[in-house]
Amino acid sequence: MIRGLYTAASGMMVESARQETITNNLANSETTGFKRDLALQRAQAELPVLRVGDSNHLPLQPVIGTLGTGSLVAGIHTVHEQGVLRETGRKLDLSLAGQGFFTVETAQGLRFTRNGAFTLDADGFLRTDAGHRVMGTEGYLQIPAGELTVNENGRLFVDGAPVGQLRLTLFAEQEMLSKQGESLFDAGGQVALPAAAQVKQGFLESANIQVIQEMVRMIATQRAYETNQRALQAQDELLGKAVNEIGSLR
Repeated sequence: MIRGLYTAASGMMVESARQETITNNLANSETTGFKRDLALQRAQAELPVLRVGDSNHLPLQPVIGTLGTGSLVAGIHTVHEQGVLRETGRKLDLSLAGQGFFTVETAQGLRFTRNGAFTLDADGFLRTDAGHRVMGTEGYLQIPAGELTVNENGRLFVDGAPVGQLRLTLFAEQEMLSKQGESLFDAGGQVALPAAAQVKQGFLESANIQVIQEMVRMIATQRAYETNQRALQAQDELLGKAVNEIGSLR
């Protein structure tokens, strides 16, 4: 019975982590370039079930099966599939069609993002909405006054004259990227490769979240949590009966 308490409790912890992940996804459903997360789970190690009290007095107790001991959170997986590109018509709004990231410089070093809602500071440097400078292949991108156009290869032109090239990066193991907030990813020491994604000027990439799908997952998670909670309560009641009634002295 005590093992049953731990098994039900582990299920509740898994569903609680899943609920937090879904809630975060829903909270960022309008965040440009956001990538949804999934809470992965795995079974805990199974325990062997031994036959006891064997009349043959064997030196080793024979194994007659295994017993599951619940589940646990294996990790949080980020889904890097493409989000919907929505047109804004704004010249400094850029998006990527295909795999790849914009490269920006932060106080902690280079970071990578799919959020292309860029602005210009007082000195004409291209920045993210959080104030991080956007990197080009030759360093910072400084845009002079004039009509800005960006082609699909990431080359920037002002009044037809080239002024720089966006530094687009790709990683062999995207699952190793870690979220840093502000729609930024840390490469975790991976080597940055040049990306072949197409740049779309005047578009932004929406979060790759289906709100209705996330709501359905939330309801299923709540029901699974409640099921484990009822199992825990039942185990607790049985344990109480065993201690207070069956085990009491008459």
